[in-house]
Amino acid sequence: MLESLGWVKIKPDSDPATFSQRNIVDNPYKIVLKEMDNAQQVRALPDVDYGLIQGNFAISSGMSLTSALKLEAATSHFINVVTVAGKNQKAQFAKDIIDGYHSAEFKKYILSHPQYDGYLLPDYLK
Repeated sequence: MLESLGWVKIKPDSDPATFSQRNIVDNPYKIVLKEMDNAQQVRALPDVDYGLIQGNFAISSGMSLTSALKLEAATSHFINVVTVAGKNQKAQFAKDIIDGYHSAEFKKYILSHPQYDGYLLPDYLK
């Protein structure tokens, strides 16, 4: 996120799963980064200039994703996936779940409730 804003440069071979401040190779604005537990970030906002907060923590704290300075350019890797055991793949309940998520009623519900503004939506809901 900070790199996409142009605030820092990160080593090209950095692994997002193990990322730390050691992966930052240029910090031209001398931003002081404080690592903290994800669950504490919303409460820390009054004490910092900016915060990088995961969407689920922001939403559960009453924040709206549309109030963000910038939202991450998420990929399909971050979309929730509903899975069932292989033996249930063709079961009626599994088909019903898929049909429900792809229904016009579900799309209308998601698009008509402001709490979902800013959410990454699958292509079939756009």
